[in-house]
Amino acid sequence: MKRFLTLSLACAVALATWAVQVNTTAGNLSQVVTDNSINQLSITGTIDARDFKFMASELSNLVSLNLTNAEIVAYNDKQSPLFFNVTNYEAGTIPAGAFMGKKLRNVLLPSSLKSIELAAFAGCGDLEVITFPQSLDTIGAYAFSACNKLRTIAIPQNLKYLGDGAFSRCDGLKSATIKPAIDFAVGKDAFQDCKSLSSLTLGQNVTEIKAGAFAGCSSLSAPVIEQSSKLGSIAEAAFAGSGLETIALDQCNNLVSVGMWAFANTPLKNVALPQSLESLGDGAFYYNLDMETIDLPAGINSLSDYLLAGNNNVITDQPVKNGVTSIGDYAFYNWDEIQEFIFPASVQHIGTKAMAGQVNLNQVVAEPTTVPELGDEVWAGVPQHRIPLKVDASVKDDYRSAEQWMEFKIEDIPTTINDNVADATSSVRAHFSGTVLVVNATAAIAKISVFDTRGVLLSATTPATEQAQVETANFTGKFYIVNVILSDGTKHTFKLVR
Repeated sequence: MKRFLTLSLACAVALATWAVQVNTTAGNLSQVVTDNSINQLSITGTIDARDFKFMASELSNLVSLNLTNAEIVAYNDKQSPLFFNVTNYEAGTIPAGAFMGKKLRNVLLPSSLKSIELAAFAGCGDLEVITFPQSLDTIGAYAFSACNKLRTIAIPQNLKYLGDGAFSRCDGLKSATIKPAIDFAVGKDAFQDCKSLSSLTLGQNVTEIKAGAFAGCSSLSAPVIEQSSKLGSIAEAAFAGSGLETIALDQCNNLVSVGMWAFANTPLKNVALPQSLESLGDGAFYYNLDMETIDLPAGINSLSDYLLAGNNNVITDQPVKNGVTSIGDYAFYNWDEIQEFIFPASVQHIGTKAMAGQVNLNQVVAEPTTVPELGDEVWAGVPQHRIPLKVDASVKDDYRSAEQWMEFKIEDIPTTINDNVADATSSVRAHFSGTVLVVNATAAIAKISVFDTRGVLLSATTPATEQAQVETANFTGKFYIVNVILSDGTKHTFKLVR
């Protein structure tokens, strides 16, 4: 027993010597730390890049580092680069690669710290806690990449720059809060493949989410975007392959651009986009197999390549809105559940294999009176010879003589035309009473759409009643096209004079 107690006391004394507090001046840390086996170090005074080099090279057991009361001063030595061939080290900066791959678990940063450089803590797989001072304005590329035990990150309010891959592949990271006090961009691949990240808050001053920022974050289902968001751009693959189920983009009234593959391969269910949106990149919603609804804004008049390819669970009576002039290659590829596809009057071009794989189509309606140009194999795999294509009677011969279109069974669009009122024997009647459009039907009216003569949608309502009225006082012009869809799916089109 006595031998055991003696051994335990000896170990306790040895362990106690591992925790060291020192006061030093820049470049002299190696002189004041006399035991390189220490695992805890607290520093006061001044340090520079030479001291970081000493810690990185000689203190291999270091797990806890307190720099709260240390000041990092500038250092320059063109003859002896210390980290990554860098010779000039600015004040207030932790050098590039300073602690890369080390055993650190807990780090307290200097209160005056300005910058954490490239890969400074990358691969510190045991790092559990990091708290950033408000003085910090730069977190460099890959600064904390693969710090797998980090659990939560709060970006300091005054941060100006978050570098590429700064927190990428932090497998244990669960929560990130980005609420800057100034306009701010989330860096390229900043949180890529943080597979446990489930809580994300983006403050109103986040203006840009760069390429791949949250790609592969498979636990991220519903990020919070603060109201009055300044978010203007979501770049290429920003959320691709993430666990995203919902994101409130319709409240982002400054959003103008969504990049290629931005939300590809995610479980998004319902997507509403703001009317401010001007650009949707190729494959922005590619193969979102759980998607049920998507509301594209009126300003999007060109559907990009692969935009909605594979999203065969979308529930819609008209996936292409009036006003769209061009449908990109593979845009609706493999929509193998859709039964009717309507091309509005505005469509001028349909890209290669845009409708390929729509094997359950039983009707196509083409409203353009000028036959749209087609890419290659637009309906590849679709049994066109069995499917009715309904077109305006005046251009039926044009469609019959057009390549690919001629493969359908071409029929007239059933249209009722009267300057004031539909045929009294019809199941639907429509007329103007002053500026009010009045529609009566023998069944519930599912949808009323009003277009001008250029095919621009002016109004769309879903009354779900047998009688409905639409006020048109704010509409310009005299002639209108009115589409009425009943609850049984029958469609009636009127050309009316107000």
